[in-house]
Amino acid sequence: MKDGYRLAMTNIEPHTHATSLATLVDGLVAYLKDRAGTHASPSDSRPDGLARVFDSFGHHLIALMLVARSDDDVAAKERDVIQRHCIARARNAGIDTTDDEEAALKNLLRHFRPTMQHVTLMLEGLKHDTKDDIAGLVAAAHAVVQADGAVRFQEMAYLASLQHDLLALEHA
Repeated sequence: MKDGYRLAMTNIEPHTHATSLATLVDGLVAYLKDRAGTHASPSDSRPDGLARVFDSFGHHLIALMLVARSDDDVAAKERDVIQRHCIARARNAGIDTTDDEEAALKNLLRHFRPTMQHVTLMLEGLKHDTKDDIAGLVAAAHAVVQADGAVRFQEMAYLASLQHDLLALEHA
């Protein structure tokens, strides 16, 4: 990661009110655009079988898959934690998932690799989350890291960065 972009994303003190969510998001999106050489824009499509429920948890699924994939190995137990979190988010939004939707989610988690467009979608969704939503995401991220019983350095480093950035968002 380029130093300037990394500094823009992580050297944010939670108590600094001058730092806004827009600055954090703009810094990350600028980095991703530069890295990919394209313009980032969220995709309007939702995964097959999840159109009805994806908006209730999609941005959390993306964040949690980034944590799970930080060591390039997504264990079944990590996918189970993510699935339970997504189903709980849907339920909290007043949406009961069907068996078919849960099967589609399980299948998605086996193959999902977040792209730059997904990260943009995630950041847009996080802008609208409450403090409780952010706390739930951080707790779920910790559970993902611990799910397979092997806490790897890459996972802890990514989790620490994510937690720091999410706390900065909460206090922005």
